[in-house]
Amino acid sequence: MTKKVKAAIIGSGNIGTDLMMKIMRQGQFLEMGALVGIDAQSDGLERAKKNGVFTTSEGVVGLTKDPVMSDIEVVFDATSAGAHIENDRVIRSIKPDVKMVDLTPAAIGPYCVPVVNL
Repeated sequence: MTKKVKAAIIGSGNIGTDLMMKIMRQGQFLEMGALVGIDAQSDGLERAKKNGVFTTSEGVVGLTKDPVMSDIEVVFDATSAGAHIENDRVIRSIKPDVKMVDLTPAAIGPYCVPVVNL
């Protein structure tokens, strides 16, 4: 059996939560490592907790402070273009080689078709 890649999702809104549920239900190659938000009362963080997924409402700083970060190999950013610039900087300062998938309009880094080049 192939080892699954641990993923973190930044953004606990509809897009991030939908992606989390798809990974948990259908992820052949990915498994959830963390869901990151900034609103401790968000439905997405609550759903993640109920499903046993590590959560933080301290944004990417909360993720980088937790030992779970050492297992994360890919980060999906489902926030905003402005937030992604800072999220990318913070994550890469801790883990420079992590794969960052920008789901925002920021267009930082190479374009990605996950089934092809992840």
